[in-house]
Amino acid sequence: MNALYSDTTLTLTFDGDLTSTTVVSVRAELIELLKNYPSATALVANLSQVGQVDSMGLNLLIGLYREAHFRKIPFRIENASPSVRRLFGLLNLNERFGVSAAA
Repeated sequence: MNALYSDTTLTLTFDGDLTSTTVVSVRAELIELLKNYPSATALVANLSQVGQVDSMGLNLLIGLYREAHFRKIPFRIENASPSVRRLFGLLNLNERFGVSAAA
């Protein structure tokens, strides 16, 4: 995962699928990154490199949304693939997550 902190927005670019085989290590890295940027005023999850999201990956993204809500900052998902957008749509999360299509 790559993090970019620009203009007080923390953009997290995930570099692979968010599935049960990757979520544990991604979560540990994510916790450290969030600790390093307590002054972020917006949180963005860039899913341009993510092809699949399973239930554990979805749980991770919901956790990110909750963290942003706790911090009282906006959260959005960018560059989601059609299959990931479809999943979020089935769960009525597109609007809540501010999901945008892949570029």
